[in-house]
Amino acid sequence: MALVLLDRVQQTGVANTTVSFTLSGSVTGYQSFSVVGNGNTTYYGATDTSGNWEAGIGTYATGGTLTRTTILASSNSGSAVTFSGTVTVFLTYPAEKSVNLDSSGNVSALGTIASGTWNGSTVGVAYGGTGVTSSSGANSVMLRDANQNVSINRLNQSSTTTTAAGTTTTLTAASTFSQILNGTGGQTFRLPDATTLTNTTTFEFNNNATGTLTIVDNASGAVGTISSGGAAAIALLSNGTIAGTWDVHAYIPENVQWGTNSLALGSTVITGGTWQGGTIASGYGGTGLTTFSAANNAIYSTSSSALAAGTLPVAAGGTAATSFTANGVIYGNGTSALGVTAAGTTGQVLIATTSGAPSWGAIPTTAAVTSFSAGTTGFTPSSATTGAVTLAGTLNVANGGTGLTSVTATYIPYGNGTSALSTSSSLTFASSTLTAPIVSASNGLHVNSATVSASYSIPSGSNAMSVGPISVASGQSVTVASGNRWVIL
Repeated sequence: MALVLLDRVQQTGVANTTVSFTLSGSVTGYQSFSVVGNGNTTYYGATDTSGNWEAGIGTYATGGTLTRTTILASSNSGSAVTFSGTVTVFLTYPAEKSVNLDSSGNVSALGTIASGTWNGSTVGVAYGGTGVTSSSGANSVMLRDANQNVSINRLNQSSTTTTAAGTTTTLTAASTFSQILNGTGGQTFRLPDATTLTNTTTFEFNNNATGTLTIVDNASGAVGTISSGGAAAIALLSNGTIAGTWDVHAYIPENVQWGTNSLALGSTVITGGTWQGGTIASGYGGTGLTTFSAANNAIYSTSSSALAAGTLPVAAGGTAATSFTANGVIYGNGTSALGVTAAGTTGQVLIATTSGAPSWGAIPTTAAVTSFSAGTTGFTPSSATTGAVTLAGTLNVANGGTGLTSVTATYIPYGNGTSALSTSSSLTFASSTLTAPIVSASNGLHVNSATVSASYSIPSGSNAMSVGPISVASGQSVTVASGNRWVIL
């Protein structure tokens, strides 16, 4: 149903009480109400010969019936009039629905405009307008409150997907908010010319590719990098230069889980930062320690679940020493710690001692030897010896050898007081006593000293024999166990 207004429409008819008019008469120079159209509405005026009048909104129906839908004004104080006799009905422009200029040239209140196209100047927000001259998209204009805030249900920002190709993608002021990288490899994104943007402009980068997403400013200066699987937001802090000043905030990866009192990093690797939390136990890659007693202390395991700090002992693969002489030699001294011998001078070599600590000594001054022949009985290298050396012949005891050419299996070499060693099938040394199953002198002589120069106790169950005369040195003694004998011949 539409409101229809036409020029010079008028007919005569009769009133059906206060409900409608039945129009049948024509008036010269006017159109009939049929031009309004079936079911449409129009503004009407009505009068009779008695001076009754009425203005309102009527609905026309085919056949000449005009229903008096709304009474706008009448001679009956604004109510429907009971007309008598012939009624003249015509289309009119009632004052109640008219738009007019006031004395200042302003338009009176329009009410609700149901249709039409506005072709005037910009209508301000204070007058029910938008304050803008153009807008695109359905319902694209938003209004702000007194604090310049806008309330919306949801903001869906556009995104652009790029396939990694190891090249550079340059963004502009028209680029979408969200930038997504897919595929294999990495990609560089150059941010827009900052002078074309407003401060706080933000871009979001999501790296779903296998490589690194690198972000540079419009002058190719480094801004940040995003590893595979990561994401970050880049916000413009200052647009005073082409490069601009940008702020980077990375998002937490999805495999990192926050709890009320816990943080699960999953497979995340921590590559930087300073730990300011509590003690990290050894089971979680820490030391379990809160302090160290000295600088450069070593950390070593003291059990399957604890670490200790201090000097690293030999048992833990250390030296157990706290300091070393420059160029010193480290050696084992038979205890839990290592000893240190200071460096020798030029031409010296290390010589072992009975205390376990080696000492430095001069190299023997034997002439250099470059070759050997069969029958050579020994060799002492000198500092002048060069090249590879192969020893031949028997190495004498004086030169650190045995003086022997062969040893029978299970026989034991022993010193005989000469320049060579002898062998025995069984030799046992206990203190200064030589014990053997059978003592056989190949030259027929057993020799003993005529003086006992050191105190000796003949063991229980043993006897002793000496060839005299024999004396016991002052301050020395020979003790014979009860039941045993010392025979002097």
